[in-house]
Amino acid sequence: MGSSTDHYAQWAVGMLEALERAPSQPTEDGDLTARREEFRAAVAQLLGEARDPLTIGVVGEFSSGKSLLIESLLGMPGLLSVSHVPTTGNVTAIRVDQSRDGEPAPSLRERGVVYCTAGETAELMTHLHGRMGRLAALEGLAERDIDALRSARPGPEGWRPLVDWCRRQGSSAQGSKLTAVAAEVLLVAGAHEKGAALLGRRYDLSDAQAKLAMSLPDVPRETGGGWGRQGTADLDGGSIPDDVLAVCVPLIRKIELRVRVPRHIWDLADVGALTLLDFPGLNSPKSSERDAFLSRRELRDIHTILVLMNAQRGPVAGEQYFFDMLREPTADGRERRSDEELRESILVAGGRFEQLPVDDPAALRAALLDTPERLTERRLLGHRDTAVLDRVVEAAQSLLPAGQHKQLMLVSPMVGLAALRTAGALGRGTPDAPSRARKQGADQTVPPGMWAQVADRLEADAPGSPLITALREFARDGGLGLLRRELTGHARAHGGTLKDSAVRRRAGAVDRMRLALIAAERSAHPEIEYPPAYQEIQRTLHETRLLLAGLREALVMGRGANGARGDELRRHLVDEAAAAVAGWPQWKELFAAVDRDRHLVVAPTATEDDANFDAQMQEELAQLGLFAEESAAPEGNPRQAIPGGPGELLASFRAAHETLLALVHDRIRATYEDRLDQHAGALDDLRERWIGIATEEQRRGSLSRARVERLGALITATNAERYRGELRQTAVPEQDGAAVVAGFPLRLDRLFPWHPEQPADRDPLERHVAHVVRMRRELVAALVDLVHGRLAAHQIQFAQQAGRALAVGERYVNATDTPELLLSGMRGEGAAPGGRPLDLAARLEATPAPKPPPPRRPDHAPSRPGTR
Repeated sequence: MGSSTDHYAQWAVGMLEALERAPSQPTEDGDLTARREEFRAAVAQLLGEARDPLTIGVVGEFSSGKSLLIESLLGMPGLLSVSHVPTTGNVTAIRVDQSRDGEPAPSLRERGVVYCTAGETAELMTHLHGRMGRLAALEGLAERDIDALRSARPGPEGWRPLVDWCRRQGSSAQGSKLTAVAAEVLLVAGAHEKGAALLGRRYDLSDAQAKLAMSLPDVPRETGGGWGRQGTADLDGGSIPDDVLAVCVPLIRKIELRVRVPRHIWDLADVGALTLLDFPGLNSPKSSERDAFLSRRELRDIHTILVLMNAQRGPVAGEQYFFDMLREPTADGRERRSDEELRESILVAGGRFEQLPVDDPAALRAALLDTPERLTERRLLGHRDTAVLDRVVEAAQSLLPAGQHKQLMLVSPMVGLAALRTAGALGRGTPDAPSRARKQGADQTVPPGMWAQVADRLEADAPGSPLITALREFARDGGLGLLRRELTGHARAHGGTLKDSAVRRRAGAVDRMRLALIAAERSAHPEIEYPPAYQEIQRTLHETRLLLAGLREALVMGRGANGARGDELRRHLVDEAAAAVAGWPQWKELFAAVDRDRHLVVAPTATEDDANFDAQMQEELAQLGLFAEESAAPEGNPRQAIPGGPGELLASFRAAHETLLALVHDRIRATYEDRLDQHAGALDDLRERWIGIATEEQRRGSLSRARVERLGALITATNAERYRGELRQTAVPEQDGAAVVAGFPLRLDRLFPWHPEQPADRDPLERHVAHVVRMRRELVAALVDLVHGRLAAHQIQFAQQAGRALAVGERYVNATDTPELLLSGMRGEGAAPGGRPLDLAARLEATPAPKPPPPRRPDHAPSRPGTR
C-alpha cells in the first residue's frame, strides 16, 4: 500500500533473521526463551500485516446473510456454510486475488484451518473466567462459591481448577448466563484434552471439512455443491481426520480461504487484492463468549468494516457492539485507534432487502407511484410498509460522525446471483446456491423492478437522494455491483491510510518489545560487553539494507514518486509537440497565402497564353527602360513551399517525432536522477561510515580476502554517483519508422483542397485557414500519442537499468553471510570468551524501527448528500 509498510516489512525481516541467527538459550532459562518466542510471534504478525492486502470485515447479527453475501460478491455460491438458520460458527478469512487472463470463472486455490496457539487458548480461558466472575456476582451466587471461583483463576499451572468448578457448580442454575459460560469452558477444555497437539498449527481442509469447521454445531449440512480446489500444494500440518476436526472445533481460531475472481465479476485493478473476513454472529446459544473473544482478536487487526443490517427486522444492538469492540485498546500494547479513523473505516449495507416486510405490495405501489403527489424521501420512508428501511437509514447515519455521509447500499445475494447467472458470468459448472440458502430469497415481497420505478420517480421529483442509487442498483443486480465498487473505492481512497496507521501502531508495540528483550538479554549476561564497533557495523548494515530497499521502491517500483510529475511531463510533451509542429516552415507560407476572407489563395495553373503574356510584359518594360539595369532578385516559387499533398509533411513529422523522443528521454532521466538525489545524502553518509569501518578494520591488522572484498562491495553499493552513471547509460529510444508512418494522421493518397488539380467545385470552406489549423492539431495529437505510447516502456527501461545496478549491491548487502563475515573478527575483542550470547541483543539494538513518513493529507473521496 505504501513505502512505509514496506519499510516495516523489511525491518521485521531483519529482526526475524536476528532471531534465527541467535544462539539458543540454556534450557533452564525458560523466561528468556519465552520472551524470544513471544517477540518472534509479534514480529511475524507485523510482517504479515505489512505485506497482506487491506482487510474488510463483514459483521452483523445472526442470520443477516453475511456468508451468502460474501459468496455472491465473489460469484461463488456454495463456498461458505450457508443456511436459513444461524450458521457461521468461526471467523473465516477469504483472500481475494484477481484471476489471470484466460480464467473465465472464479476458482478456489487454498482452504485451511488455523488453531489458536497455547497462549491464545489460555487467554480465552482467562476471559471466560473473568466473565463468569461478573455473572456470579450479578446472579447472586453464594459467597463461598464465588470465592472458590476466584481461586480457580487460570494461571501458569493451567485451568484444571476452573474446569472442576464448572463441573461442580456451573450447572446449578439451569438457563442462566453463568451456566452457558460454564458450558463453554467445558467445551473448550474437552477439545483441549483431545487436541492439544493442534494448537498453533494450520491444516489443509476438504470442502466438507471446511463446512464443518465454519458451522455451528447441529447445523444441517448440504451434500454436494461445494468448490473443489485446484493446484493446492501440501501445507504445513498436512491433513486432519474428520473426527478430530469435529471434536476440536472450539479450538479453531479461523478458517482461511484463498480465491481468484475474474474482472467481469469483480474488478480489483485499483487495489490488487483484498481480504474479506466473515464474522460469526454474537448470540450463539453455545459459544457466544468464545465467538466474541475471537471476533475481538480479529477486529484488532481489521482495516475496514462492512456493517450488514437485516432488512427483515432492521438494526439491532449488535452493530453498535461491533463498533464498541473496535474502540477497545488492544492487549498487546498497541495504541488505540481514534474515533475519526474508526468511523472513516465503516460502510453500511441493508441485507436481504428483497425480504423487506411489506403487508400489501399493491398498496405500496399505489401510494408511491400511482399518485400525482410528489414523491420525496420523507414520503418514501414515512410509509408504514417501509418502516424497516427508515430504521436502517437512521442506524446507518448514527454510525457516522456529524457531516460525514456515505452511500447506503441495499443488497440481496439471491437477486445478485440470479443476475450473474442470467448474464452468464458464473461460468459452466458453477455450483448453485444451497437449497437452504435459496429459501432466504423465496419470500420476495416486492419485485425488484418496482424499486427501479421508485428510484426513477424519486429522481424526477426529488433528485439528489442516495436512495436513488441504492434502489436502482438493487433492482439491477441486487446491489452487488454497487457494493463491489464501494468496497474497492473505499480501499483505494482510504486503504493506504488505514493500513499505514494499523501497521504503525503494531510496529510501535513491537519496538517496545524489542527494547524490553534487549534489556532482558543483557541482564542475563551482565558480565559481557561488545566493543562499540560491533554495534556500529550492525547498525550501518541495517540502515544500508533499508536505504537500498527505499531506492528500489523509488527507482524500480516507482513508489513514493510524485504523481504530479507524470502529469507535468505529459503536459510538457503536449506543449513541445505543439511548438515543434508550429515551427514547420510550410505553415508560414500557408498562412501568408490567404485572402481577406481567410481563404487560401490557389495560384492559377500556368498556360501557353500566360507564357506569351509574360514575354510581352518583359519586352515592354525593356522598351520603356524600366528596371533595365537592375537584375531581378532570385526568388523561389512561393507555391513550391506550400505543400500540395500530405506526403510533403511526413519528413517534418519524422524529425519532430525524433526530437520529442530525445526530449522525453532527457526529462525521464532527470526525474529518475531527482529521485536518486532525494537519497544521495543518506548514501553519502553511509558510504563515509563504511569507509570509516574499513579504515578501522585495516588499522586492526590483516584481513581475509573475503572480508576485504565484502567491505569494498558495501562501499561501492553506497556510491550515489555509481547509480547516476548507470541511469545515464539508458539509451535514447530508437525511432520505429513503420510506427511513425502508421501514426501519421493524414492520408498519403490524397491531395490538399487547395492543390490546383482539385476540382473547381471543391467546397471553399475546405480552403479556409481553419482547415489548416485543424490539420495542424491532428498532427500535434498524433505526435503526442506516438511519443506518449513510448513513455511507459521507456520508464521501464530506466527502472530496469536502476534495478540491475541495485541488484549487484543488494546481493552483497542482503547476503546471509555478510553479518557473520563482518563481525567474525570482532567478537573476541573487548568481550569475554563467552560473548556470543549477546549476539541477539546487539543485532536487535542495531535494528531500530524505521522513522514514520511525514503526515500526508488523506485523499478523501467526495462526500455524497445525506439520506435524511
